[in-house]
Amino acid sequence: MDARRCRPRLKPAPEAMETLKTRADFQRVRKGRKWVAPAFILQGLARVSGEANGPRFGFTVPSKSVAKDSAEGKRRGKAVDRNRARRRLKEAVRLTHIPHAETDFDYVIIGRAAALTRNFADLLADMRLAFHKVGQPTRSDKDRNPVL
Repeated sequence: MDARRCRPRLKPAPEAMETLKTRADFQRVRKGRKWVAPAFILQGLARVSGEANGPRFGFTVPSKSVAKDSAEGKRRGKAVDRNRARRRLKEAVRLTHIPHAETDFDYVIIGRAAALTRNFADLLADMRLAFHKVGQPTRSDKDRNPVL
């Protein structure tokens, strides 16, 4: 018997999301629009028009956001909890970004404590709403204060 026949078949890899790599990219996106949801904060900023080849995403989950009180009285965010929150947020983005994210935007998703416990269907709904809100064009002062 050939060993190749015994190996399980693997599913084809889903289309990979392009990610933000450098701190400078994350800092640049901070200057853009922001939407706060119970499980995450979504920040987004349009890229220079020449770079448009799909949205790019950055994920971060600070240890303080998933921190729990320990026996010594210190608050610690375990790596397991941070990684679990990051995986849930990445999956929510993967499922919702194709129809809802702007192609010429960079996004940063900052995880919060509720990312660990929030119902996944609610997390998806929050992500759709956040993509919509962050992708809207900003209103100028003329729109806010029209001259009569």
